[in-house]
Amino acid sequence: MLDDERLNIESSNFDSMVFEEEDLGNSENEITEPFDPKKVEVQILSLSIDNLTKRLLHDEIDLAPDFQRSPDLWPKNIQSRLIESLLINLPIPAFYFDASKAEKWQVVDGLQRLSTLKSFIIDKKFMLTGLEFLKDLNGKKFDQLSRPLQRRIEEFNITAYVIKPGTPTNVKYSLFRRINTGGMPLNHQEIRHAISQGVNAGQASKFLKELTFDENYRKIIHISGNRMSSHELILRHMAFAIEGVKGYKSSLVKFLDDAMVKIGTLEKIKLTEYKKAFANAMSLAYKLFGENAFKKSYVDEKANKVVNKPLFEALSVVLSKLTDEEGAKLLYMKKNFLREFKELMLETKFSGSISRSTANTDNVNYRFKKIEKLVDSHSKELKC
Repeated sequence: MLDDERLNIESSNFDSMVFEEEDLGNSENEITEPFDPKKVEVQILSLSIDNLTKRLLHDEIDLAPDFQRSPDLWPKNIQSRLIESLLINLPIPAFYFDASKAEKWQVVDGLQRLSTLKSFIIDKKFMLTGLEFLKDLNGKKFDQLSRPLQRRIEEFNITAYVIKPGTPTNVKYSLFRRINTGGMPLNHQEIRHAISQGVNAGQASKFLKELTFDENYRKIIHISGNRMSSHELILRHMAFAIEGVKGYKSSLVKFLDDAMVKIGTLEKIKLTEYKKAFANAMSLAYKLFGENAFKKSYVDEKANKVVNKPLFEALSVVLSKLTDEEGAKLLYMKKNFLREFKELMLETKFSGSISRSTANTDNVNYRFKKIEKLVDSHSKELKC
């Protein structure tokens, strides 16, 4: 196994440390809304490495510093092999960029290669090591290479595919996912983060990041270095908080894509309201369940203490809609509520709705309906 492939697997394993593995079902692999190919505007450019490094030098390519993973995860021997490929004129894969902002391209594919070029040519951070053919260059930095070798690197031509401004956002999401197939591809939320930077100065991503700092959310989730999964979890909450469960139709991926776009266009006052409601939900969840909130470990001591995403989205949204008075009543009824909550978690159909084919529309509706009914029965005045 190549080192970069190994690193990709290891970085994805962060999720298993914090979140329960999820079976979304087959619907997530279907293309439900084909887009008009006339709306795809992609320009093919032939650029030199010098062209790329100049853009990097002047901060005209965004290397996604907000991603919860390092842009230079490749080990030095893999980075060195890329430089060696340039020196011996071996072709390297094409680069893909989103040019929604002409003055600062977003990386779609090629983050590790660009980071390597910046680190070696501009920052001069590492010495070549583990070369296969040019072994005599091991131990040398860029400025220690002869001028002919430096020029060979600078004049090396690459192919860049540039997604032009005006391409619809939903089309960009599809393009990103089809293109992003390298050794360490961006995950769904990293793609959303990249695309969102062109809308209201990245308002959506900034909002999700802000909510990850909620005190009670952090007590429950135990955020580690997972690749924006904690942001995506909050996006799941926001998507259902904004659209309601009636607005959901699988696929979940598209539902979250659309929610990311919507958050980017919301007025500040609405964002403030959603932030307060989210904070109230996290506070209630922690007071009710402690660190076992949103986890199957609450009813099964042998289960891993990891967050179940479908349970989180349903319970957090229902709790966020309670008034202060209703929340207080739910806490007053805590003992009875928790007893009935355990019974619900052990119900076969409900357990299935948060464990298998969780993105299925019927399963989504079922778990929301059952949790809402349970919460309402302990927090609201019953109507005769």
